[in-house]
Amino acid sequence: MSVPHSVEPLHADPALINAFEVLGQKWNGLILHTLAQRPARFGEIRGAVSGISDRMLSDRLHDLAARGLVTPTRLPPGPVAYTLTADGHALAPVLDQVARWWSSRTG
Repeated sequence: MSVPHSVEPLHADPALINAFEVLGQKWNGLILHTLAQRPARFGEIRGAVSGISDRMLSDRLHDLAARGLVTPTRLPPGPVAYTLTADGHALAPVLDQVARWWSSRTG
């Protein structure tokens, strides 16, 4: 049985290409989901995202901040708390939906 060919060429959605440049990087989705719960310090995020190294977490937080999804804020007397920006918070329902989808597949 042959599959009918469409006359329209297939293409990848440029918006999805850009979105997966961020969400496709290991750990980014988990970091964003963690921060959607509340602002957190580095050690709290590391504890919530099992298996991530300090170096990788630092790199990912810097990247997410550069992309405008996370804001670092220095707290007195010196630790930094990370907070989602409005754009970061806009991803929370998407990440929740992905989690629900996966749960429905795995029972």
